[in-house]
Amino acid sequence: MTLFITLILIVILGSAFFSGLEAALFAISTSKVALLREEKKRGSASLFIIKERMSRPITVIVIFNNIFNIVGSIYVGVVAATVFGSAALGLISVFLTLAIIIFGEIIPKTLGENYAEHVALFCAPFLLYMTKVMLPIVWFFEQITKRLVNSNTIVSEEEIQMMSHLGHLEGSIEKDEREMIENVFLLNDISARDIMTPRSMMYAKHVNEILGDIKLDLFDEAFSRIPVYGEDNDDIVGIVYKIELLTALAKDQHEKPLSDYVKPVFFVDEDIRVDHLLPLFQKRRSHLAVVKNEFGETSGIVTLEDVLEELVGEIIDETDDTKDPREEARKKLEDSEYEVEK
Repeated sequence: MTLFITLILIVILGSAFFSGLEAALFAISTSKVALLREEKKRGSASLFIIKERMSRPITVIVIFNNIFNIVGSIYVGVVAATVFGSAALGLISVFLTLAIIIFGEIIPKTLGENYAEHVALFCAPFLLYMTKVMLPIVWFFEQITKRLVNSNTIVSEEEIQMMSHLGHLEGSIEKDEREMIENVFLLNDISARDIMTPRSMMYAKHVNEILGDIKLDLFDEAFSRIPVYGEDNDDIVGIVYKIELLTALAKDQHEKPLSDYVKPVFFVDEDIRVDHLLPLFQKRRSHLAVVKNEFGETSGIVTLEDVLEELVGEIIDETDDTKDPREEARKKLEDSEYEVEK
């Protein structure tokens, strides 16, 4: 009788341990495990290795789970038939099946999911060790199933957006944070053409203009960087910084041409995506680029601020007009196209 009870406890506890561990491993995210490893939590290094290749540890868990559930149940049945006789075998089988379902599957998996971090960290070193010990067996099963396995991404763009939406509904992610996350994924759908200041609204100066002749313009305009051109706006030769020009005027250098203050500028195609434009600004340590069309003509200018506005929304400082000149220019263009069609 003692052997019978001991076997039942071993079967249920063994099944419960591996069922709870399996649920914990699936419940804890890879990003959470990476964070735990950075925090140097005990067991996090082993857990990180497990999450990198989950198929092998899960195979080990399935093997042990079936050993306890199937082999253990068979052995319990043999002992039960010896102790109670074959007449009670059916009743004992029903009892054992219910016990395994409730105490070996449902309750452990619920606890494993709810306490995923603690369970996974505590059990990870043992599971990693058993995975190494059983590697030949695991490898054998991998060869059988490898043709059935598809390589999938850990997480897709749509899943991140859905998680941010659910996080916002639950209150763990603020509205502005959710909007910024969604804006990040829109960057590759937006081109420089969509966010640039069009050529018709572009403020630029001729490279040979004299400071004294344009000082009133400099006082009135709020732009900190001004494109300068040679023959026309298609011949942008660089930019000048307004602060340097005002400093020169303050030093009574009214007769100097803009060419003395020209700084290099870089050019981009109007079809370049904003997610590629941002690292370009960072790499070149520049805040302004000239946008060219397919014919090499100047389409407009785009700034780092224009890119950041696609992430955080409109940025308006104390010198800005509340009306967006780009929107006004686009509206005029649309109106002119409509008139032409008419």
